[in-house]
Amino acid sequence: MTQLSERIRKVRQFKREIYQEYGFYYYVPMAEAYTVQVPVTVSCSYGKCLYCDLNQGMTFRELSLKEIEANIEKLRYINDKPSKRFLLAGGNPFVLSAEKLLRISEMIHAHFPECEYISAFSRADDITRKSPDDLRMLHEAGYDRLCIGIESGCDDVLKFHEKGVTRSQNLEAMKMLDDAGIKYSTYIMLGLGGRSMSEAHVKDTASLLNNANPFELTVVTLVLFKGARLIEKVRSHEFLRMSPFDALKEERELLSLLTINTVFNATHKTNLFPIKGRIPEHKNILIKKIDNAVNEISEAGLKQYELKRWHKWGIE
Repeated sequence: MTQLSERIRKVRQFKREIYQEYGFYYYVPMAEAYTVQVPVTVSCSYGKCLYCDLNQGMTFRELSLKEIEANIEKLRYINDKPSKRFLLAGGNPFVLSAEKLLRISEMIHAHFPECEYISAFSRADDITRKSPDDLRMLHEAGYDRLCIGIESGCDDVLKFHEKGVTRSQNLEAMKMLDDAGIKYSTYIMLGLGGRSMSEAHVKDTASLLNNANPFELTVVTLVLFKGARLIEKVRSHEFLRMSPFDALKEERELLSLLTINTVFNATHKTNLFPIKGRIPEHKNILIKKIDNAVNEISEAGLKQYELKRWHKWGIE
């Protein structure tokens, strides 16, 4: 076996060992897709949101520092060129204590001295449970560009989906990150209010974001996962789903109400029509693209359009 083929074998082996506990797939923030991903937690510490099945029924656990360091050593072997951006893998790794997050940062920087920042998914209450001093120390240790699943700025929507945090907690978390100098992106979910709460969902989400400072707003559309408890609400007609067309119109309304300076990223594959640009300067262009999409994709041809789109996703 040549030296190159042996390296390829070891890289494949290490990748299996590092990520095998995450199952068939695991989710990473769109803004951090091209980072070195360091497993530190498995699944989500909360795991009660009605709409979510991303963790495939797995039980939450924290990896030990010994396990984490072993993974980092393997990642150093895999990434033999300079690696500057890192992501802590898991549903919400920022739930870890500040002390443990600081130790993880030390280990990453010891093996990757070229590291520029460490990102992670976070719930709002993972942030608010930390003190301002904790957040400042974490920022000094390299933590930046966190990703928060806001989903909605409407308390009724958050309560219905058992999100476990309120609008005010989401705002408090973002303000705390601003004060600590930690940049963050946010996720917003179109259609999360269903037909009955759509207007409040859009209006309240826009007003929440207009009081925040995310460097990127990632927009996704509600998908009914087969393992999500939301299915029960759909079957009982307690939750009336929006059509893809209606979700697209909801996106247009949200975009028209936003006044913040950020990247509006709606290229996620759950969305009917992908768009991306910086607002406010590209707002009118993006709105026009949505209007054109609504005109080009007729209601009659929507089913065939969706079949082609999701089939393409499945084979990519």
